[in-house]
Amino acid sequence: MAEPLTQNDTAVRLDICGAGSLVRALLALNALLALVVLMRLPAGDGHVPMLLLLSWVEPAALLWLALMCMTQRFWRLRAAAVVLGVSAALGGASALGLNLMVQPLFAVLAPGAAQQPWQAALAGAALALVFVHYLQLRARAFTPIDMQARLSELQSRIRPHFLFNTLNAASALVREQPERAEAVLDDLAELFRASVGKPGTLVSLEQEIDLARRYLDIESVRFGARMQVQWTVDDSLLQIRIPTLTLQPLVENAVRHGVERSSRPVRIDIDVGRRLGQIEVTVRNDLPAMNDAPAPRRNGTGTALRNIRQRLHLLYDIAAEVDQGEVVEEGAPRWRARLRLPL
Repeated sequence: MAEPLTQNDTAVRLDICGAGSLVRALLALNALLALVVLMRLPAGDGHVPMLLLLSWVEPAALLWLALMCMTQRFWRLRAAAVVLGVSAALGGASALGLNLMVQPLFAVLAPGAAQQPWQAALAGAALALVFVHYLQLRARAFTPIDMQARLSELQSRIRPHFLFNTLNAASALVREQPERAEAVLDDLAELFRASVGKPGTLVSLEQEIDLARRYLDIESVRFGARMQVQWTVDDSLLQIRIPTLTLQPLVENAVRHGVERSSRPVRIDIDVGRRLGQIEVTVRNDLPAMNDAPAPRRNGTGTALRNIRQRLHLLYDIAAEVDQGEVVEEGAPRWRARLRLPL
């Protein structure tokens, strides 16, 4: 479950509990063990020493990952040096504990190949230190990419055409429906506030849904009955925090490439729920008829999804998924954009 965060929290944080960290740690460790095998170390009779080494090294790595994950809430937002110190201490303790457990086996099967407990602890601490430092450098290296994607997204959010249409709609409502005109301008101000916010800011899912609803309220002034929106939201997920401007771009693309390009009513279905231990957000919209002008662009959501994918990859690594494509529902073609985030 995602931990509570403040508005100022950003996506550039170390997450040892993520699937990406687990995969990278095990791949690195097994690559190192393979190198040891190729070098025929440690020396001994046959394969017994190597099997004994494997009997405690792999479990020690898994134990270290488990301990780091369980204590993550205490060190995650600390200084880099503190995180490195915690990782080294837990790495040394994990290696020491598992090594002591197999010492009796070494004494019986390969006494000459046994590692001293202090050697195992030192190796575990060193490997943990190197791996966590790599994760820290990786997170920092991704930050410029995230900033560039965020700036590109900002430019795509503040479209002059959208701004012109919104102000035009508000102007037309001023005399006959002043309260609605005021609401449109309030919604527009909220969209701008989110767009110029701090890159990587995390907000509750409820706030992100509210932002998408504000955008749809603005567009409803233009399209009226041509835009039919259906929401299905799991209320138990509303306080989960996700990166800002994650849902709204998907909704905007459904309007731009569905409603705006169609001469007939278009239905937009927005579903937010749980699936296989993840948050799944799906936005589906009817595709314009072939005789509608201009012709629909089937790849119109590429830029928005690419920016979202970069930001989610920075925060959740390989645990997040983003995809899009044409689907058929009740015999009619529709466009679906979908993202999945870990709980």
